[in-house]
Amino acid sequence: MDTPNIKPASVSRNKTNQLKEKISTNLFAYSLLGVPLLHFIVFYIYVNASSFVLPFIEQATGKIGTANFRFFFNDLAQGANSELLQNLKNTLIFFLSNFIMNPLAYILAYFISKKIFGYKIFKVIFVLPMIVSSVVLVAIYKNLLSAGGPLEGFWLELTGNKIPYFLYTDGLAVWAIVAYTIWTGFGMNLILFSGAMARIPESVLEYSKIDGCGTIREMFQIIMPIIWPTVSIMMLLSIIGIFGADGPIILFSGGMYGTSTIGYWMYQTVILNGKYNFAATFGSMLTLATVPIFLTVRWLFKKMPEEITF
Repeated sequence: MDTPNIKPASVSRNKTNQLKEKISTNLFAYSLLGVPLLHFIVFYIYVNASSFVLPFIEQATGKIGTANFRFFFNDLAQGANSELLQNLKNTLIFFLSNFIMNPLAYILAYFISKKIFGYKIFKVIFVLPMIVSSVVLVAIYKNLLSAGGPLEGFWLELTGNKIPYFLYTDGLAVWAIVAYTIWTGFGMNLILFSGAMARIPESVLEYSKIDGCGTIREMFQIIMPIIWPTVSIMMLLSIIGIFGADGPIILFSGGMYGTSTIGYWMYQTVILNGKYNFAATFGSMLTLATVPIFLTVRWLFKKMPEEITF
């Protein structure tokens, strides 16, 4: 007579415990993944999806239409009186200053790498702003250019005339802030270029000297091709950030004296005025303008020589 195949109770309990352990492990893993997943859904998918929908919704009435786009183009049609064009002009000024900063930082890094007289002092001057709070730096800079400040006292002793109040004068304030951004922006570029140059084998530079290579040729025909990946990435980041280039306007002037930029205008429109729909409209137009620029620059950099390994 055959005996029925009955599983022992202990085997059944073991399988039950294994199943519970597997479920608890999966729940723990999914709970850890839940927070970043929720963050991704809310702050990336939802926010980006909303940025495509908000431009077509009138904030006052909630109706779907093109009123936001009409207001945008009507403001641009005002020409010299257009607030957006003035913001765009200032943004392009900051962009050009940031873009010009790269070759200047490259040249400065080269001469520092040659250990010219006082190179340690130059390092401190340009790297110090990176480790000091921007609020402190802005306060020092404003005091330097303010009425009765050190610069005015020096100029008064030298010429007997007072200097204009750069930060509080239309047409001058934006250039005073540009000078500040150039000074405080040198540090990171200088570190990146200096780090790339420090990796170049000394034998390469010695061979260039033996070959009769001068300073200009060494700087642009020897060193630049070797550290081209660093140079190209920094230039690419500068170019694609054309509409995001702005200085610390909120700390200096709050957009007064003709210093407002696109970045500050977006902050003012969203945070201070709560006009999300119009800000989204302007952001979508900037995206349409930036994408061709990015694709063109990316195509150009692909045509550049490949990375040199050493």
